[in-house]
Amino acid sequence: MAYIYPFKGIRYSQTTSDKIAPPYDVVDSDYRKRLISRSKHNIISIILPDAYDKAKQLLDSWIDENVLRMDYECLYYLYTAEYEFDGIKKTLKGFLGALKLEEFGGSIKPHEKTLKGPKIDRFNLITKTNGMFCPIMGIYSPQKDISTIIDNTIKIEKPMIDVEFENIRHRVYAVNDTDTIHNTLQKENVIIADGHHRYETALMIKEYYNKQGIEHGGFDYIMTLFIDAKEGGLSLFPIHRLVKKVNNFDEFKNRLSMYFDIKENKTKCDFLMYRNKTFYSLTFKEKRSDDLIKKLDVSIFEDYVYKAVLNLTEDDIKNQTIAGYAHSQEEVINIVDKNEADVGFILNPMNYDDLVNIANKGLTVPQKSTFFHPKIPSGLIGYHFESIKDCDNV
Repeated sequence: MAYIYPFKGIRYSQTTSDKIAPPYDVVDSDYRKRLISRSKHNIISIILPDAYDKAKQLLDSWIDENVLRMDYECLYYLYTAEYEFDGIKKTLKGFLGALKLEEFGGSIKPHEKTLKGPKIDRFNLITKTNGMFCPIMGIYSPQKDISTIIDNTIKIEKPMIDVEFENIRHRVYAVNDTDTIHNTLQKENVIIADGHHRYETALMIKEYYNKQGIEHGGFDYIMTLFIDAKEGGLSLFPIHRLVKKVNNFDEFKNRLSMYFDIKENKTKCDFLMYRNKTFYSLTFKEKRSDDLIKKLDVSIFEDYVYKAVLNLTEDDIKNQTIAGYAHSQEEVINIVDKNEADVGFILNPMNYDDLVNIANKGLTVPQKSTFFHPKIPSGLIGYHFESIKDCDNV
């Protein structure tokens, strides 16, 4: 069972759009400078600091100066985001809580293979500051009791935070019915949607303190945004593929035709291929496997395009010399038009039923298979190792 607790969040005494920031891993150096220019108290100075000691000094001083403060009550924090995608208006609804760490494979399930990227940066930052302001995202199976709490809170309560940032309206509400959420979700699995590397880093931090003889503490938890898999309003998109170098496109296309029916222009298909301002519709010729992983579009693409046609190995795909990725159709077109890749492929999204089924069976999809939107900004609510004090006895 998953253990999820309320906590005493750290938040700005007055939250304004000039103080919050996107998740740290999508902010480059230029964007960081722009964020800092908006406010000397922008959270980016802590989550992407000049130095880890500087981040600790800033956090401590902002708390001393009441720029940031910790809530007195143990709360879950209801979060909503009103956003628009492809002309459709949607609302993301979830809640922030403290998820007790455990190794993957029990009640906490990864859904995706991850690249072995460096985790030392977040490790150094969190062990120095004892705080985190970028929650991971977890999804859970629909729960009527929790949906009722969410809907009633939105109808009755006034938001404690209400800001617009990057064309999305973000609201945060205090949730006082902690028992229902805790007792309901401890029976459920939680699937990590976004933040696999940060979760693994949190496990490293826990081990670090345990090796020092410190068995329990605020490091036993990670701040998580929990979202209903079906009714939470979180959009699940594919991550599209690129082929950066094709020596002979006609030969490449002929090899593709061994496995796919190819028609010029956009039609209903399994993959769209883009090159030289032209779209090609590709439909897989073979009967799809019944295997949960092998039948996925992303698996078919990598098995037949990257491996069978281009003869790439797993290592070749990972090092991205020939293989590449893009997060939107517009990005695919832009990259190919700028000759930064020779060919682009637009994939269809995976559905939530497949994702949940795969994770609950202890399986993982290929790396870079899913992209979730929107992501909660950093700086709305933070978690400190002291935030769980007196809150883990629900």
